[in-house]
Amino acid sequence: MPGSATWRRSGPLPATRLSIVLLAAMAALGQFASNIYTPSLPAVAQEFVTTTANAQLTFVAFLVAFAAGQLVYGPVADRYGRRPVLFTGLALFLVGTAGCALAPTLDTLIAARVVQAAGAAAGVVVSRAATRDSFEGAELARAMAAVTIAFALVPGFTPLLGGLLQSVAGWRSIFWATFVFGAGVAILAVFKLPETLKERSPALSLKSMVSAYRIVFADPVFLGNALTVGLVFGSMSAFFSASPALFIDRLGVGPAEYGLYPPLAVSGFIVGGIAVRRFAGHVPSRRIALGGLGLMMSALALMLILPLAGIVHKHVFNATMVLNVTGLGLFLPIAISAALQRHPSRAGTAASLQGFLQMAGGASGALAVGLIQDDLPILAMPLTMLVCVTAALLLFINIPNEEASRAH
Repeated sequence: MPGSATWRRSGPLPATRLSIVLLAAMAALGQFASNIYTPSLPAVAQEFVTTTANAQLTFVAFLVAFAAGQLVYGPVADRYGRRPVLFTGLALFLVGTAGCALAPTLDTLIAARVVQAAGAAAGVVVSRAATRDSFEGAELARAMAAVTIAFALVPGFTPLLGGLLQSVAGWRSIFWATFVFGAGVAILAVFKLPETLKERSPALSLKSMVSAYRIVFADPVFLGNALTVGLVFGSMSAFFSASPALFIDRLGVGPAEYGLYPPLAVSGFIVGGIAVRRFAGHVPSRRIALGGLGLMMSALALMLILPLAGIVHKHVFNATMVLNVTGLGLFLPIAISAALQRHPSRAGTAASLQGFLQMAGGASGALAVGLIQDDLPILAMPLTMLVCVTAALLLFINIPNEEASRAH
């Protein structure tokens, strides 16, 4: 019907479960493609006769391209709309994913991962911009918490799926599964994503893009929250990059069993996210976020201290990761919403810059842990994670406490 078609093309997203699923699926494209692949890193290194560090370049290259791609999509989405940007990105994602599945060499695989990541970047930018377009204040924090809960299911369960596929059909099957996921997101978005952009930005040019980024970047509250999110993602990327070698090569865990452990951590994230939905608007958001960071730091300190004391066991890492991710569930939706709600008229640009800093932090964490993992095979992961979260906490407590203020 014409009325139905018009509704699909423009207006805010309704606060429904299907909207949350769609926003989470769009945002999770990158996480899905990144994390389903991690159980196969040792197998990729073996097939291409290379080192684990070289195989990890497929992970690092993905994160770098994912971060850089977001810088382009935000201003374009503010000018031309959310839907055109999303579907352009999805086309790139599907082409890159097919290229990964068919890659004959490690260099080809790295190049295809860059294309895949460039496409996935559109998903997270449009998801966060559409969320900001559609919700305000405490409602935005609750919506972001719901999206991050659903979002957490993807990195939680994709290593399990990846481990099973690796065991049964090899690493190339993982990319075909990723292709199916991307196609499913595209179909759902065609029918259920309205054009949420309320007002187009002025004519797009390099000068206008630089000006918009300068305004957002100069906001200390936005920048502080975005950088803390980046540092926390550096911690999580260190885990996803280093944990396959730690669990599979050092602790003797098989790929399928390794895939069982991230879902355990998801339970903690869900608890944290539900707490945010329950307390947002009743407890100061800064207090919730500080509590999350404090819990993360405590859990990671245990993860480091116990192996130093000679207690090295897979469930030491599993138990402390559950606590760590519970803190992440408390911190992440608060910090992201605090950053994005500062710039309602530049939601795409703000989402891009926040996403870029987030993924740049992720790439830095993955790179840092890769540099020391050969020398510290057991301690490299918890040490890198703890350094990242400690830096995030020190930065966060120095962010100006201006939650009620808004940038104009």
